[in-house]
Amino acid sequence: MENNETKQKREEAIKDMKMYLANDWQLKEETPEYFLLKRNSASTGVHIVLALFFWWLAFVPNIIYHFVKKETKKIIK
Repeated sequence: MENNETKQKREEAIKDMKMYLANDWQLKEETPEYFLLKRNSASTGVHIVLALFFWWLAFVPNIIYHFVKKETKKIIK
């Protein structure tokens, strides 16, 4: 009985994971407890604007923007 319930929860988690994968998320890790997804939602246009206006800061704002826009999502099984 417990195995069937675990299997059903895993199938539901896989459906959720596939929905995120279809929306530009990437599977980073799968464990028995969860799926870990990641994506970087940084815009190329913003990178260009930061590079043009803040080049004299050695592109530090561009690097900061890149890391700030990283996202992770954990889907529990």
